[in-house]
Amino acid sequence: MGGILNRLWWGGDPDAPNPITGLTPRDVYAVQKSWAVIYAEAGKHGLQLFIRLFRLNPVTKTYFKTIKDMSEEQLSNSFQFKAHAINLMSSINTAVTNLNQPEVVIALMNKLGETHRKRRVEQLHFDQVKEVLVGILQKDLQLTDDVVGSWAKFVTFIYKHIFEILNDK
Repeated sequence: MGGILNRLWWGGDPDAPNPITGLTPRDVYAVQKSWAVIYAEAGKHGLQLFIRLFRLNPVTKTYFKTIKDMSEEQLSNSFQFKAHAINLMSSINTAVTNLNQPEVVIALMNKLGETHRKRRVEQLHFDQVKEVLVGILQKDLQLTDDVVGSWAKFVTFIYKHIFEILNDK
């Protein structure tokens, strides 16, 4: 009986990966549910993500001409930089909330790949963003390994489509 109820609840097999995203319905639910908590404080979490990225690799800060010489305190008080942090979080939000339309997410990620390629951002920097994000998910938000695993699948999906444009010379 549990199997039938599970399929009714999930609208199909909750563990069947989407052929485009690689995410299962359980993964999508875990990402969307945890994201709602994160996005409720988008400015705070976005700013922390960037500050930790800059600590991990100070070179990444040089991609932002207007803030490259600012201290962490100055960054935290910069409305211009807060706007960029919220812009990042809005892009992630758009991807997370549109996982039921993977082709839309792919188009959005291709566009992000193009804008970051023009700025000569490298794949390594995106990988470092992922490292920082996983740290926030695990340490700050104390999400379970299953939820962090779902996030890893999500990031793999979006990065695939960012990188296909970012690395196209």
